[in-house]
Amino acid sequence: MTFVPPELWPIVCRLATSRDWPPRGDADLAVFFEFANHQRLLPLLMVDDDLPSEVIAAKARFRALDALSRRRYELSRAGVLELQRVLGADAFLFYKGSDYRHRIYDSPEQRPMADVDVYLPSAQLSTALKKLEIAGYPRKYVDFAGFWPWHYEVSVVVADVHVELHRGFSQRVRAAIDYDGIWQRREWFERDGVSGYRLSPADALLAHAFGLAKDEFTPELNRYLDFFLMLRRYEGELDTCVQRAKVWQIERPFFGALHLTSTMFPVANTAAVRRAMDGLLDPPTRKFLVEQILPDPTVELSGWSSGRRIQLRRKFALMDRHWRKVAFLTYSVVAAAVGRIFEWRARRSGARLPPRSMVRSHNRFRA
Repeated sequence: MTFVPPELWPIVCRLATSRDWPPRGDADLAVFFEFANHQRLLPLLMVDDDLPSEVIAAKARFRALDALSRRRYELSRAGVLELQRVLGADAFLFYKGSDYRHRIYDSPEQRPMADVDVYLPSAQLSTALKKLEIAGYPRKYVDFAGFWPWHYEVSVVVADVHVELHRGFSQRVRAAIDYDGIWQRREWFERDGVSGYRLSPADALLAHAFGLAKDEFTPELNRYLDFFLMLRRYEGELDTCVQRAKVWQIERPFFGALHLTSTMFPVANTAAVRRAMDGLLDPPTRKFLVEQILPDPTVELSGWSSGRRIQLRRKFALMDRHWRKVAFLTYSVVAAAVGRIFEWRARRSGARLPPRSMVRSHNRFRA
């Protein structure tokens, strides 16, 4: 079974029930299992036998949800194979959960996903979209940002699976990520009948840390578990990561990911991790981030529960350069305005688009 840090289930219990581990009584057990499912941790919980007897006994009530996780994986896998048939296995690399479920989990269904994320070079995106449209999979617009011609991700539904085609990990003004280097360093893997390219270990660690920071370090808990498992496997890559984080100008995101993960799960607080944190930023900046910016994921529920003002403060404080904060704000305003213009033109031309109310609703809850 995939290694689960001993602190994980007590954290889930405390967030779900506001009480200490283990959950007591039917009501708390139900809330605990439902919260684990919401955090995309239920498949791991169902195969973990090193649990209190009352938790193990309660598993029987949630077998249907566990079976659903397996079914969702099978559908996702079929969608991935269809994507490879249309584009070719060498046209993209697996990114985020579509990579991690094969890389760091004992069984791929133990890492549920809401959609499939892949990365491909920006210059190849238009060709990929044309191939998908010819195959019967047109582009899907889920928010106003998607109408911005240079948005970093594009949505497509392939064989009933929502696929996010990424030509970047975020708006490019936020960091100096070397996408050409990432593509050159990609590696091949084969597992569970799926084969393809994925990020190199150091790039995967950095990309995940950057993704956590992009969400102001308030994601679902399974994403902290992802980072923890990658740290255990690729601790030897940390020196490379530190140097590359400086070049990519993502020292703050990488420090934040290392600090929070090693605080949540003390077994990750190794000498190598401490050395990596000491090699990032200067002491006053690290202190500022720890004391004033970084949240406590063991207390604060995911989803920006602290409010929009704190979310924005964290977002800007986690960028390495002051000029990038101004550029990001300008970019966001322009992208929203231009996106609405392109959306209006698309509707005027008769394009089949979701109702505006659905687009706006999705946009409010996007990470």
